[in-house]
Amino acid sequence: MKMLVHMKKKWSEQSGFTLIEMVIALFIVSVVMAIALPNLQTAGANAAQTGCEGNQKMIRAALTEYYLANHQYPPETDTAGILQDLKDNGYIDSTPKCPSGGEYMISYTPVSTSTTGTSTTGTSSSGTSTATEQQVIVSCSVHGELGVK
Repeated sequence: MKMLVHMKKKWSEQSGFTLIEMVIALFIVSVVMAIALPNLQTAGANAAQTGCEGNQKMIRAALTEYYLANHQYPPETDTAGILQDLKDNGYIDSTPKCPSGGEYMISYTPVSTSTTGTSTTGTSSSGTSTATEQQVIVSCSVHGELGVK
């Protein structure tokens, strides 16, 4: 009997978590993760899209700077060549990569603008001129064209 009292005393002095307490703690952690995980995934996707948009704006700005300095866009026809030309001439420091693993595509499309000539007296002259300019389109295979106003 004395031994039974001694074991009972020893058993009651031990500290630790019961199985119920562990199950409740695990349940609480899983509920918090179920709430937080979708928000974290959305934040990651938004960050990747914002990074891609920044890269596209940087490429457009570098192409505009190249055009202003050389009065033409890079003569290469493929995107890798255009980006390499921008890098070689110091318009960009490194070749930009899409955070989501997409590929950037650069193309030039002709844009026609026509103007009607006016004389210095304010009267309309008979001639109209048509100038062909190029519009730069930078897009991503994952996110599409971003950052265009």
